[in-house]
Amino acid sequence: MSILIRQVLLNNKPVDILINKNKIEKIASHIPTALSDEIVQAEGKAILPAFYNMHTHSPMVLLRGIGEDKDLFSWLQNDIWPREEKLTGEQIYIASRMAILEMIKTGTVLFNDMYFFMDETIRAIDEMGARGLISCVAMDLFDPKKTLQKKKDMAHFIQTPCSNKQVIKTIACHAVYTVSEELLLFSKDLAQKHNTYLHIHLAETEKEVLDCIEKTGLTPTKYLDKLGLLTPKTILAHCVWLNDEDQNIIKERGCLIAHCPISNLKLNSGQMPLNTYLKKGLKVALGTDGASSNNALSMFSEMKVAALSAKGESHDITAAPVSSILKMAHQTPAEFLGLNAGKIIEGALADFIFVDTHNTLTHPLQFLDSHCVYSLDSSCVSDVCVNGRFVLKNKNHPLENEIIDSFFTLTESFF
Repeated sequence: MSILIRQVLLNNKPVDILINKNKIEKIASHIPTALSDEIVQAEGKAILPAFYNMHTHSPMVLLRGIGEDKDLFSWLQNDIWPREEKLTGEQIYIASRMAILEMIKTGTVLFNDMYFFMDETIRAIDEMGARGLISCVAMDLFDPKKTLQKKKDMAHFIQTPCSNKQVIKTIACHAVYTVSEELLLFSKDLAQKHNTYLHIHLAETEKEVLDCIEKTGLTPTKYLDKLGLLTPKTILAHCVWLNDEDQNIIKERGCLIAHCPISNLKLNSGQMPLNTYLKKGLKVALGTDGASSNNALSMFSEMKVAALSAKGESHDITAAPVSSILKMAHQTPAEFLGLNAGKIIEGALADFIFVDTHNTLTHPLQFLDSHCVYSLDSSCVSDVCVNGRFVLKNKNHPLENEIIDSFFTLTESFF
């Protein structure tokens, strides 16, 4: 299946783009229509790389708005965990579809998810055509019975084949304060055995760091490194409270940091020193976290807050320039995952979005990269292509009304 995109703006110049199967095969001023099976007229639209959301809890759209104005630990213990214990697989499925719809409509094509009832989120991905890193989450709260059960659940999940090639099964651990050493080690071994990614919250709050030092004599980073969890396939969410040694360890191990500035600010967890990390050469991508601590799944908002937060935290107006922020949203996560993506070039995967140039937020078009970080929002996204397939056309997703109706019905009964 080949698709010819006619006269879309790339770097403010109209071009034709030929998509063959799942890759960008050719970019030229004019490509003969005979080379394609389908033609997409894209006059009045500009093409940009799609976004990769490297840390979220997608079904938490169901918990959006709950427990506002609380710190992380009281919010988790009093508002989130008691409700999560009651969730069913069907509710997770309905919420996952809603979250994926929100991400697609804001230009995100891949999300790194940490939750439970994972097969229900995979079912939603199958229907909607997104990409996902889906994990079975290790969290036993130091209860030996839960440790045993989690081991069984995780092994079963990772060993069960998945037919969808746009899904990568991964291993996730919630955090050092909710996962026993035994389960952390089991998770590490399981991830290494199956050559997959390990995803964990790290140093999100100062309390987490101080409690870990009191308990183990080590920072959370040094503790995980001692256990062997920090590798070139480890994704670390937040990383707000890293000292110099922690930063050096993470750089040496080749881990990816998923920066979630909106969630960090909203929960008053602190401001990650992004400028410092980038200058040191740490790998940093962006994540939205869940919609209950953000309260949205838009990478546009995340980019803007990441840039502004970096300038404010460092008192350096040159911190986190547009080019660095865009790289964090597109190219860095793609490279980390071994995907030839995050760029609109020949040979790259066809993961991209169109933005509507008739929208006031896209002008002047000469500075579209800057607008992408500082002004664009979901109203600008007209089309989204994932792996060579358009999942959003002219702002319409074929399942949108059904998804919203089912979610509305769920929330009426859930609350």
